[in-house]
Amino acid sequence: MKILVNAISARIGGIVTYTRNLARSLAERKVDATIAVSARFPENGLPLWHHWASDLRPLSRFLWEQTFWRRTVARLKPDVLFSSANFGLLSCPVPQILLIREGGLFDPFYLANCTPAQGVAPALQRSVRRRLILESARRSDRVVTPTLAMRELLLHWAPDLASRIEVNSYGTMSESFSPSSGLRRDWRVDGCLRLIYVSVYYPHKQPELVCRAVAELNRTGRQAHATISMDIRETEDFRGGLLDRHILTEASARGDVTLGRRPYESLPELYRTHDVFVFPSISETFGHPMVEAMGCGLPVVAADTPVNREICGDAALYFEPLSLSALLDCLSRLEGDPQLRAALIARGRQRVVESFTWESHVDRLIQVFREVAEDQDRKLLDSGAQAG
Repeated sequence: MKILVNAISARIGGIVTYTRNLARSLAERKVDATIAVSARFPENGLPLWHHWASDLRPLSRFLWEQTFWRRTVARLKPDVLFSSANFGLLSCPVPQILLIREGGLFDPFYLANCTPAQGVAPALQRSVRRRLILESARRSDRVVTPTLAMRELLLHWAPDLASRIEVNSYGTMSESFSPSSGLRRDWRVDGCLRLIYVSVYYPHKQPELVCRAVAELNRTGRQAHATISMDIRETEDFRGGLLDRHILTEASARGDVTLGRRPYESLPELYRTHDVFVFPSISETFGHPMVEAMGCGLPVVAADTPVNREICGDAALYFEPLSLSALLDCLSRLEGDPQLRAALIARGRQRVVESFTWESHVDRLIQVFREVAEDQDRKLLDSGAQAG
């Protein structure tokens, strides 16, 4: 079975981690896979095909994919094309599997709370992107989403996709992201409540809420500090990022937060040096950092959204999205209840091992590859028999 993966748009965030881990896992399993990535994608000794098309503007990129990339796919003749970043070929010469990982375009809560300040042009871009994603889904043999909540959002916009969409939860490297791989910090061992929030920046990630929570804790005499794995310059790339940039700048100047991107390999140790993982994001398709934090033995406090509930279950405390007081209430509950902290930690680790390992995700994905390839073989045999 020959697989071609289109991950050319993987440049930042979770899609880079996903692509890197997928390339490594497929190579280890000796799957015949060609993985096309951005020209700027990190090498790391993986079998990758770096492609210049990643730097094209959106419209040019779309036209390139539907013409030149289509010809490339036809020339390579894989058994399956895995389009791993929302958009696929509208006329694919081989069976196509589409991974949809962009939830905000379909999430009513996100659209109501994060888009009004972005203006008319971004609204038009969202509409076009949404239409292209849905049309890509309709032209694909199979559509994969990482959560049931994401599947339901898609079906709200396109009920006709019900028979094509299946859920394959992502997973994490549970052996690396574990409490036993290193020393885990005791709660407030140095007298300071240390919060951690791992994410790249987008307006819906709400880092300002973590900054305001730390400021309020310090104001009331409960020493606190937050590590946020975002570069403040990332806020300049988005309309609606001005408030976050202002609050992050002030929080950093006060010493309330430590900002900056972190290498993926350093994350397990980073999690273990903190007390609690806070996830205020109001729109996700999965939320890898929640799984990583649970794996490393941290209690999780997350915004109360369908995806966050699906991932963390009873292994987290939830607060009303966008509410500072609700977030502070959750932190106070953890502070005053060691048994609750211990229960959340135990449930979180168990949940990761049972439901969210990376190897299980890859196993299910390869099974989908096989099913789609075998369906195509059957169709060809049937058409040949009918022609005979």
